[in-house]
Amino acid sequence: MVDLLKKGLMLGLGISAMTKEAIEKTVKELQKEGEINEKEGKKMVQDLLKKSKNQSEEIMKKVDERVQKVLKTMPVATKNDIESLHKKIDQLIKKDKKKK
Repeated sequence: MVDLLKKGLMLGLGISAMTKEAIEKTVKELQKEGEINEKEGKKMVQDLLKKSKNQSEEIMKKVDERVQKVLKTMPVATKNDIESLHKKIDQLIKKDKKKK
């Protein structure tokens, strides 16, 4: 559910990280036009990939924080809540078996 919410939020905001292929294509076009040389192109690809990755990580961090904040305000059972209930059920089953 959380992953689906994150993806929906990302799409809703129109956020998309540039793929390596898209970056390389853009840089090759700049090289063909003579705006940059091969060495500059390689550095540009590396820099853009790094920036894209950093921005994606920062966005996901903020989305995670926001999703967690929203989930805390909703009446939704957490994983810990469910695990706790499972333990209590197991204890009750064991207790019932001892009585029989």
